[in-house]
Amino acid sequence: MLNCVVTSKKSTSMISSGSLLGSHWNRRVTVTRGGFFVFVLVNLCLLLGVVPSTAASSVSAPEFQLRGLDGHTYSKASLQGRPTLLVFWAPWCRYCQMELPILAKFYQGNKPDQLQVFTIAFSDTQAHVEEYVTSNPDTFVFPTAYDQDNVVAQAFGVNATPTFVVMDARGELILAHRGAGLNQNAQYRDFLKSLQ
Repeated sequence: MLNCVVTSKKSTSMISSGSLLGSHWNRRVTVTRGGFFVFVLVNLCLLLGVVPSTAASSVSAPEFQLRGLDGHTYSKASLQGRPTLLVFWAPWCRYCQMELPILAKFYQGNKPDQLQVFTIAFSDTQAHVEEYVTSNPDTFVFPTAYDQDNVVAQAFGVNATPTFVVMDARGELILAHRGAGLNQNAQYRDFLKSLQ
């Protein structure tokens, strides 16, 4: 198996920031220049068919807080302690409509015990998201939240659906992939199983 080792120097310079709107927060979030570099490099590695080494340097994920459709509040802090797969999606996205049922089968059958899965709907209205989730109960077997005003997606630098982001147990970004097809990649599934 080929590995892509990613190293970066953390920088305090911001490449993306914005006021968090809505009722969630009233403070700023930032993505570091090093974090963006790692995000892009890991995507490139995946496009070339390689998976990042778990020894690779990582960058802290942005702080976030969302109320799930199940009524629970999810945040970077609440998800720490176990590796987490975040999936950014939208109801109108045809690729999401294909990928989310595959993710549900993985979640119910092959997901490593230590891995958490949390999906974040954005780039649509809350009514459409809730309608889609309610209409597809066999798909949404994992926690799902609605990202009002795309605030969390912007904090993570996500501008396409679906986008898969993996955080380690410390809340650091270790993998990001934009686009469909990742759920069928055997190296990716082995990578998820290797996370502690």
